[in-house]
Amino acid sequence: MGGRAYETILVTGAAGFVGEHLLAHLARADDRPERIVALDLAAADGDEAESVACDLTDRRAAAAAIAAARPDGIIHLAGVADGSDAGVYFDVNVAACENVLAAAAGLSKRPRVLVTGSAAQYGVTTGSHEVVDESRPLLGATPYALSKTLQERWALAGSTWRDVPVVCVRPFNIMGPGQPRRLVPAAFLHQVAAVLDGRAEGLCVGNTATSRDFIDARDVAAAMWALMCADERADGQAFNIATGRPTKIQDLLAACIECAGREIPVRHDPSRLRAVDVPVIVGDATKLRELTGWRERIDWRRSLADMWERIKPPGP
Repeated sequence: MGGRAYETILVTGAAGFVGEHLLAHLARADDRPERIVALDLAAADGDEAESVACDLTDRRAAAAAIAAARPDGIIHLAGVADGSDAGVYFDVNVAACENVLAAAAGLSKRPRVLVTGSAAQYGVTTGSHEVVDESRPLLGATPYALSKTLQERWALAGSTWRDVPVVCVRPFNIMGPGQPRRLVPAAFLHQVAAVLDGRAEGLCVGNTATSRDFIDARDVAAAMWALMCADERADGQAFNIATGRPTKIQDLLAACIECAGREIPVRHDPSRLRAVDVPVIVGDATKLRELTGWRERIDWRRSLADMWERIKPPGP
């Protein structure tokens, strides 16, 4: 399946949601790297990796940290996904990625760099049921989507003049243990926990009539590592990470309520509705599967159950 082996892998944004699962995957993989360096804003304790504190928006600090680690592979997860300051999106999602790529180009042995984008880059598509492959134009117009599109295009273009092999990924809706509570379904589960704790009387939700392509973070981690280990055909390419199957938000909501073991009232809040909401959008990951043999292994119901194990209130 693979065409590369690694001595040292550096993971940026290692303390984040996907980073947690990626470090765990790397630590137990049969083709695991000999050394794992976990880089984030603050150093953290852990047995799976060497922890390094670094602000990647600081060009000199990024260069120094990457030079000291001497990785032959970099998985760049670091970024920002929420907020209203467009300048922050540019600094963290675009400029910091440029700092990583510049530092990689300064190493005597050029590492492969995997750059993490998002399905948000596709933007609002047309039609009631959209299956999106990598050839679809990138029409995302939010500050987040624009920053991720610019990051990807800069990384792929820069790989040519820098002679740094770059692989880009566009994951669809990532769920799983540790998912940020602002996102569905973690937002539902945290509200269920609040009801069971007596801190709330019911759930408040937005549009539950849509469907999305939810994929577990552990499957995303496996896909990223499969691409890192792939042969040179992966270089200079962008890949969807997706299941190709729609999951109804209403079904997710019902499953979250089932976790409570009792009926919970649900109120639809108009303020949570989006101006434009595509009924169904899923990703086509054929390109990823054909190159690496990757297959998703964790369905959304198992993913949801694992999330609930972390979120549920302690028993009596």
